[in-house]
Amino acid sequence: MGDRTLTLPDGRVLAYSDVGPADAPVAMYFHGAPSSRLDLRVGGIDEQLAARGIRVVSPDRPGYGGSSPQPARAMSDWARDVDVLADHLGIDRFAVFGVSSGGPYAVAVAALLGHRVNGCGVIAGVTDMAWVPAWEDYDEAEVALMRTGSEDEAIAWCQHRFGFDGAGLLSGGTYELSDADLALFDDEAMATGFMATTMEALRQGVVGFAQDIWLQGRPWTFDPASIVAPCHVLHGEADTIVPVRHARHTAAVIPGASLVTLPGHGHLSIITEVPSLVQLLVTAT
Repeated sequence: MGDRTLTLPDGRVLAYSDVGPADAPVAMYFHGAPSSRLDLRVGGIDEQLAARGIRVVSPDRPGYGGSSPQPARAMSDWARDVDVLADHLGIDRFAVFGVSSGGPYAVAVAALLGHRVNGCGVIAGVTDMAWVPAWEDYDEAEVALMRTGSEDEAIAWCQHRFGFDGAGLLSGGTYELSDADLALFDDEAMATGFMATTMEALRQGVVGFAQDIWLQGRPWTFDPASIVAPCHVLHGEADTIVPVRHARHTAAVIPGASLVTLPGHGHLSIITEVPSLVQLLVTAT
């Protein structure tokens, strides 16, 4: 248990965290951007889940933390990596949940690995950017990045804007946080945790973030209507980074998905709701 790595069939390294009882129900967590497998250490969320009898496996996406880059990847490629990881760990069935930019990856895995996924959670998640209203009121810098003409152009844009090492993102980038989000940073441990997961995300520089956000702007190449597992979509009504309309659209395109919007919660503060949501996911399976 703890931080581990796995060599994938194509030779890439996949870094992941594995916390909780070995024989417990499993939830796979997909982090935001720029972030990493360390996300759930913020506020001791991984320990809270372990105390509830839940095992959480949190992999770094390509180019983040300890995971090798994967140029020209598709979002559907992530499902193959997760499939290999689950086999490696001897896990047959599991729930998935993703926060922010990790939300679409949870949807992708639930759609493409329906025979293994028994619950799906999307928290403050980005929706399919092929839906035109998704671009409204979205962060201007990310819009500019997603609208670059190619992955290479996106990397060059990010290196110019945030530095090759991504240091410009450590100061918050261009994001405007809600009052609920800003209040989290009054807690020194929470502030330290957020900084730690962001620094780990940028360990290899800004390229992983650039590739991830550029890909986020491409239309989904999987069908959310094929999801058969119960799906819960959770979003803060005070989210100033990913507008709440994203949650409404995601819930609308997944059959039977539940939607809960929480007044007062912002983009980051909603992470405090993770233990309850994950408990719901694994209990329903």
